[in-house]
Amino acid sequence: MADTTVITKTIAKVCLMIDMLYSIDLLLIGGNRPGGGFIGGVLCAAGIGLIYVAYGYDAIKKIWNPDWHMWFGYGLLFASITAWSPLFAGHKYFRSAFDFVPVEVGGMHLFELELVSSMFFDLGVYFVVVGGLLFIATKLGADKGPEGEHE
Repeated sequence: MADTTVITKTIAKVCLMIDMLYSIDLLLIGGNRPGGGFIGGVLCAAGIGLIYVAYGYDAIKKIWNPDWHMWFGYGLLFASITAWSPLFAGHKYFRSAFDFVPVEVGGMHLFELELVSSMFFDLGVYFVVVGGLLFIATKLGADKGPEGEHE
């Protein structure tokens, strides 16, 4: 159990919320500018890592025990499918495509959403980075006791 103060835990929660919002913002902007998936994933992993530091590995494992290497694997699969899918449509590898989709609620046009295929690649990169960094941090930071309870 981590010996941290209430102030540290509260600030870690607030920082996590701000980190996650900015991380998602960077991810979504990355569809039009390169690098959004990577830097958004790094920021997300840093926010979750801060929670690990404030609360400790055992407390987090009781609440939420994600399988980070699965996040890495699914992200790699998603990014690979996005990169290879243009070949099946007769285009070159990694070709980007985009479309505008109207968003309507109750027959009322609200706005047009721009869908960019590179956004799906960035989403895969996001999950690879989050999964990879937190898998490494979890394995390095897990305190292995004499019984080897963390594995």
